[in-house]
Amino acid sequence: MSAIKIKIKKEKGKHDLGVSKFFGKPTLPAEWNDFGDTTIFLLQINLEEIKDLDKENKLPHEGYLYFFLDVEDEYAVTCDVRYYKGIPTVVMDDFNCVVPGYEQYNDEILIEFEEVLDDATGTKLLGVPADWNYQDEPRKLLLQFDPLDPGLGIFEFIDGLFYFFFDEKDEKSFEKVTLMEEYS
Repeated sequence: MSAIKIKIKKEKGKHDLGVSKFFGKPTLPAEWNDFGDTTIFLLQINLEEIKDLDKENKLPHEGYLYFFLDVEDEYAVTCDVRYYKGIPTVVMDDFNCVVPGYEQYNDEILIEFEEVLDDATGTKLLGVPADWNYQDEPRKLLLQFDPLDPGLGIFEFIDGLFYFFFDEKDEKSFEKVTLMEEYS
């Protein structure tokens, strides 16, 4: 199996709001209006952009995958991962501006994808967790997020990784994705 590296795309000028990106203005389904006061938008992935890289069909190849973080307790951040099969229609300006301390994460950081080895370091989809040093086998990895990846500028005080794991019983479901923070 191979993983899909997420890297910063150096692009200037106008772009489609539905592209894959960190932060900024998420493009969401109109019916999604249930976010809490401490929820920030982390990542939006247009799944059509990665369909050729997902060799084992672990992810849907249409629609969007979203990653949100509830930062109410900075020592116990939780995740809210959502999948939407259709084309989202609502652009949420200033999504992160309503959460005190996260106002600066309102600029979009466009991303692109490339195939990497399963155990690659950095931010990636799928594969296996990098530097896994536990006795147990790792759970099924959905996203490995490295806050120290060049150009991101979020959670830079964390020297470690965020692992988003699939539900062990149903990796096609994103309702029970769990977050684990691993510090160096």
